[in-house]
Amino acid sequence: MLLNKLQTANEILNNLITLTKKDIESIKEAKHEEIFNNIKIKENLAIKFQNTKNEIDNILSNRNKPLEEIFTPEEEKEFENFKNLLNEFNNQHKLFSKLSFSVTNFYNTLLNKIKGNKQITYEKENISNSQLKIKA
Repeated sequence: MLLNKLQTANEILNNLITLTKKDIESIKEAKHEEIFNNIKIKENLAIKFQNTKNEIDNILSNRNKPLEEIFTPEEEKEFENFKNLLNEFNNQHKLFSKLSFSVTNFYNTLLNKIKGNKQITYEKENISNSQLKIKA
């Protein structure tokens, strides 16, 4: 049972890693529509992963064994694979997040320059012309 759940989690992680790598390439090539198309797929995979992880947690918490005996050799191998895939997904997701933040920042700056919007700051703002009256 646990081995099956670990394999399912690893399959989901592999799919997330593959999609994230595709999104990284798409953002580099300015293929933003492809990234938007993957959002729902990745959200569904994340939900499936969370459910599978919860099932794994429940199985492990119900095993009344010492920590060193909790896994069979096959389960231990699959769990090591799980940790490696989780780490790889984390690294890929960080890279994607950095790239998407940079692109978002670029587009927002460009839009503000085109529209001539003044950035809102709170430094030395003159609020004496306010219509708000404060009574003590």
